[in-house]
Amino acid sequence: MASTPIITAAAPHRRTQAERSHAMRERLLTATLESLIEDGYIGTTLSSIVRRAGVSRGAQVHHYPNKQALILDATEDLLRRTYKALGTLLLSIADEDNRLEGLIEGTWNELFSIPLHRAYVELLVASQRDKALADALRKLSMRVVKIYEPAVEHYFESMPGSREELKTLFAQIWATLSGIAMQAHLTTDKNYVRSHLKLLSRQMARHVRARKGVKTPPPRPESWDRSTRGS
Repeated sequence: MASTPIITAAAPHRRTQAERSHAMRERLLTATLESLIEDGYIGTTLSSIVRRAGVSRGAQVHHYPNKQALILDATEDLLRRTYKALGTLLLSIADEDNRLEGLIEGTWNELFSIPLHRAYVELLVASQRDKALADALRKLSMRVVKIYEPAVEHYFESMPGSREELKTLFAQIWATLSGIAMQAHLTTDKNYVRSHLKLLSRQMARHVRARKGVKTPPPRPESWDRSTRGS
């Protein structure tokens, strides 16, 4: 008589409809961001996205009825990733005395010098001639600001005597890093980026310092609504 096996093979997990839908959206969003990076906004078409994602046109239409809905959700997905990356970055900077410099350099390394930043640049440039996209990006940016400001206040405080608001100073940091990223490819000076990052750190250190003893994560952001948007 054959012995009964002690360990039986587990039945393969069958994904639910919600899991399959989530995976499909993720494939479409990833393909959209890749297309923005490699093909630019003009070259990012529904056909190219579907081809990159390896899905059917019917599946794309089911989840995103048009290019604008897909672009907007991909933009929001990009911003969500940015927030998570910043939170992780802040917690990784153990030395409070160098947290500001570490934040600036880390933000550059993790957010502005990577291919995904090119996708956001493509969207920003396109929004100058696309009112609907500009309106959508403006609303998304306002939501991001409401999320970032509590995180900034959680980790940093103004230097005694400084009259500048933290939110204004960190907006300036973001704008400066964005400007450096936009033209860094034009210079052959290997020290161009690093010298500007060091200068920015010294300038901001006159107004900002890390709060002492903060080891906890930043406040959790409001839930992101990932529902599909219409045109």
